[in-house]
Amino acid sequence: MSSAVVTRTSARGLRVDVRLFGIAVVIAAAVGYLMYTGLQGTAASYFVTVSELQAKAASVDGRRVRVGGDVVAGSIVRGGPGEPIRFRISDGTNELEVVYAGVLPDIFAEGRHVIVEGLYRTGQPIQADSVLTQCPSRFESVPTTATS
Repeated sequence: MSSAVVTRTSARGLRVDVRLFGIAVVIAAAVGYLMYTGLQGTAASYFVTVSELQAKAASVDGRRVRVGGDVVAGSIVRGGPGEPIRFRISDGTNELEVVYAGVLPDIFAEGRHVIVEGLYRTGQPIQADSVLTQCPSRFESVPTTATS
């Protein structure tokens, strides 16, 4: 009779171990998935320049893109309330018009390097839903103005 009690106890312990192992595998898979998807949308992700985008325009037409460039001086057109902001970005060679309806970062300005993300259609402005602005370096020298 004592051997029957031992068999039941060890079988019950084995079921508990298998359940714990299964739960641990599911949790590890969920954490791995969250880490993978979280890293896909970071600001450190790759972006293309305006020239690179225009070179492969046919293959990315109608798709979401991430493009980096400098805001062209004199190109910022702020619409009225509820209207989008329009500006152009450049990589020094080519320019791309951007339309953005969100809130711009505080340090957004002409000449500032930005990364815009949104829908690209050949021959139309990029419909951006995200604008990231590069923070200025603390170690850049402040431009001096000539005084007379």
